[in-house]
Amino acid sequence: MQYTHTTLQVRDLKRSLAFYQGILGLAVVRGNPEGRGPVFLGEADKPVVELIGGVENPSFAGFSVGFTVDSLEEATGKLEAAGYPRVRGPISPNPQVVFSFFKDPDGVEIQLVEYLRP
Repeated sequence: MQYTHTTLQVRDLKRSLAFYQGILGLAVVRGNPEGRGPVFLGEADKPVVELIGGVENPSFAGFSVGFTVDSLEEATGKLEAAGYPRVRGPISPNPQVVFSFFKDPDGVEIQLVEYLRP
């Protein structure tokens, strides 16, 4: 068995694509970005994020999606400049990692993780 994707049902597909593709930099792997989806974002042959648009009241309590970044500071600056403030963090549970949490346009908690070099 292999993990393939996480599905997020979103209110507005274009707004979510602006976040995941435009701000986080995920590439469209397949799907129809001009319709209601599904649209798969990430890297080919790796687990991806699937967006399905037009859902009136998506609910994501207790759920988060994590992404690694080269620089947490740079990624945080990009998100905050786009109007997505940090929810909590930075948190460094050990010297090898630091992470912070944000929310996407529908309230999905996004964890950005930087693995630190010793």
